[in-house]
Order: sequence, then C-alpha cells, then structure tokens
Amino acid sequence: MIHWKQINEYIEPNWEKVNSEKNPATLFWRGAKGAVFGHIRDGELFDYKWVYVCDSNKVTHFSEVNGPESNVVEMSAFRPD
Repeated sequence: MIHWKQINEYIEPNWEKVNSEKNPATLFWRGAKGAVFGHIRDGELFDYKWVYVCDSNKVTHFSEVNGPESNVVEMSAFRPD
C-alpha cells in the first residue's frame, strides 16, 4: 500500500551537498497524468536519469519508495525439494 503525503510536506534535498546518485527517487502524483517516479529539483520534476518530466506545480502528493525489507521471502523457499 502506498502512503501518500501532501506535496507541501516534501523537503527537497540540498543538491549541492547530496550525491544525487545515492538519493533515492520518490513517487509523485500528478492529478492529470497519474504517478511518476523521480526527483523534484529546481522547481521541476525529473526522473531518475534527470529527464524533464513536468512542472512541479502540477504535483499534489508524494510517497517515499523503500526497497525490499528483510522480511521478504524468496519463492524458492516454498518449493518442495
């Protein structure tokens, strides 16, 4: 389940101090076009390769995207030997 937050709660990282390669992308919601995965930088929305996507003023919500947790179980664990 995705937990959306209002866009005004989003805090943009300081891009001069943060290595953008290590900064995880975020899921943003655009009312007219749906979800997009990327970053907001300098008032614009970029995907993980820094391609221009849309005006950030059209983004209404965001959600952090986390990687798999340690409780993920591989399907092979359920296969009989």
